[in-house]
Amino acid sequence: MEPYRTLDQILAARLKSIVESLRTAKPEEVHEWLREIFVADPLHPWMEAATRFVEEHPGETAYRAETSDGVGLVFYPRKGGMWYILDAKSRKLCGVGIVSENNMKRLSKLVAGSQPRLS
Repeated sequence: MEPYRTLDQILAARLKSIVESLRTAKPEEVHEWLREIFVADPLHPWMEAATRFVEEHPGETAYRAETSDGVGLVFYPRKGGMWYILDAKSRKLCGVGIVSENNMKRLSKLVAGSQPRLS
């Protein structure tokens, strides 16, 4: 059994792992990533929307990151982004959504080189 962690500890671990894994991604890489996460369900409703979003921002720099607890992120600092969760064993998509406005502000600060506050 895992030891109990407070919300502050969970958020701190997530932020640390995002900082450590943050990297730029070229449009080809983002398209490849989309194929990877939607491989089990290429007709998933998010596949078309995500692909269109990437195609609408060819000149923007995309970023990718992963949290310590398995949430993946792909985002454009000035445009928005999405999060996803893949099942560790089956590699099937088990959650996907839009990065909230508050979290986009935090991610944009990371890209700009400043550390956002957790609260």
